Amino acid sequence: ICSSLRIHAGSLPVRYLGLPLDSKRLSAMDCKCLSLKLVDKIQSWTSKCLSYSGRLQLIQATLLGIQNFWINNAFIPKATMLECEKIMRVFLWSSSTAKRRAKDSWATICTPKAEGGLGLRRVVDCNRAAMLRLIWDIFKDRQSLWSLSITWKCLLDLRAQASANLVYSIGNGSFWSIWYDPWFQSTSLVTRLGYRAIYESGLSRNATLSKVISDSAWNWLANVRQLREISNACVDIPIGQCDVIDWQVKGRSFSFKSAWEAIRAPHPEVPWAKIVWFPGAIPKHSFCLWLSFHRAHNTMDKMQRLGFVQSSQCPFNCGQDESLNHLFF
Repeated sequence: ICSSLRIHAGSLPVRYLGLPLDSKRLSAMDCKCLSLKLVDKIQSWTSKCLSYSGRLQLIQATLLGIQNFWINNAFIPKATMLECEKIMRVFLWSSSTAKRRAKDSWATICTPKAEGGLGLRRVVDCNRAAMLRLIWDIFKDRQSLWSLSITWKCLLDLRAQASANLVYSIGNGSFWSIWYDPWFQSTSLVTRLGYRAIYESGLSRNATLSKVISDSAWNWLANVRQLREISNACVDIPIGQCDVIDWQVKGRSFSFKSAWEAIRAPHPEVPWAKIVWFPGAIPKHSFCLWLSFHRAHNTMDKMQRLGFVQSSQCPFNCGQDESLNHLFF
């Protein structure tokens, strides 16, 4: 075939649209080019002249954009994602790939601005949120090719998070599995009752909810005690015209933002967020003020506590210690 078509025989993994394609899950070595792309962007001469706010904007506009293309299309190895975060963290505080002491933790930086962060997102959380979209696509289309892909085992690891956000609307019941879909209180019946309930009911493993729905009403089998308990709880579950699945609330479709919000660890909002971030604010000033609220400036009193200098005296010889209060108030 190769000689007839005059093409060369290749080997996996191959690259398609910049992504490595393989018959197995991607390894950290397969994704090494992702971190190299980030380093290439950082090492350009223009990035070395940026302020903190300029580096933050470069991360948001360029570096995260490169990663988003990857995390939306494949499960990225955790080692690769941590390496990418390390590259961005070092660049933010040192404008290069040379490590320098960070002024605040990366976990704090990767929180919404209203919660005291800089509005970045953890790569691990973004990758998991993007993969939840694949689960959503499978629920909407059971014939989706993703159900046969090499990422299937990885998708199974997200079942608990997916089922907690899915809202089932029961119609004729022909679309939902009576045993395996989490239609009852976000839990599947096989998880709740065990496999013995399938055997005692006499229904097949592949039975759908249509087996217990008759004339738009619930019609549960009475020969299994556990199913009788389920039937009593199902009285309050309405039956509609057709089976529908929604995300978090009825009538809402999947969105990446809502999936990310469901995955990330939330923090309490800070009262000073609107003082720092507001329409028309100068980014450089906002970043400086953000550092002040986090007490992250390298003032002399802080440097003395860390053991880097002997004296905390203000360099302007005013006779006072250099602290945040001295600098700004």
